Amino acid sequence: MESSSVMPSTTEARPNSATTAITIKDFAFGTPITVAPGATVTVTNQDSADHTVTADQGQAFDAKVKGSGGTATFTAPSRPGTYAFHCTHHPNMHGTLTVK
Repeated sequence: MESSSVMPSTTEARPNSATTAITIKDFAFGTPITVAPGATVTVTNQDSADHTVTADQGQAFDAKVKGSGGTATFTAPSRPGTYAFHCTHHPNMHGTLTVK
């Protein structure tokens, strides 16, 4: 009896969902994330206060997220680069999104 072997997939692996998510907790955005151009980014807010994820320059993205488990999504810019962002309600909150 011949043994059959399974060939590994030749398609690219899908990105881990954690790489396209921002989790807001304790008034912080967490670690910087890297996404593909045009990727959908999901934001989850674990704080009780409302927050935003607003690009520092221009109008690249601006997601408003309700507190206590609220979620929102936005589309990452199509142009590769590093995008600093902040919360409009809490000026001490800053984060970075890298598109490549």
